[in-house]
Amino acid sequence: MRREPFVDFFLVPDGQLEIHRRLEQWSRWVRVRPCGWQTAPMFKQYRSHAWQWETPEIRPQVDTLDAVVLEKAISALPEKQRDAIRWAYVFCGSPGAMARRLAVTKQGLMELINQGRQMLVNRAK
Repeated sequence: MRREPFVDFFLVPDGQLEIHRRLEQWSRWVRVRPCGWQTAPMFKQYRSHAWQWETPEIRPQVDTLDAVVLEKAISALPEKQRDAIRWAYVFCGSPGAMARRLAVTKQGLMELINQGRQMLVNRAK
C-alpha cells in the first residue's frame, strides 16, 4: 500500500506572508460562532456572573473593512481555489475529506491554497 507524502498545510511561502496575515484576520471575522437560538427558551435571558472570576481574555482587533474587501475578493476566485481557501482558514476540517471533495490529492489541495493566495496577492496589486 502506497502512502501519500506528508503535506504541511501550515507552510506559507515567503511572498504570501502578508496575505496570510490578512486571511487569518478575515477568518476571525467570518467564522460562525454559536448564537442564542441554541439555548432553551427559559434560559434565553439568563446571564451567569462567573465571568467576574475569570481573567479577561484580550483578543486581537479585527479590521472589518479589510475583511469585507477580502470576502469580496475570495468570492470572485475560481471555485476550487475559493473552497480551498475557505477550508484552510475557516473550516479547518480533515484535509483528506476536502481533497476528495475537490477531486485532488492532499498535495493538490496545498497547491490550490497557494494558488488562491497568489491570486489574492495579484488582485491586490
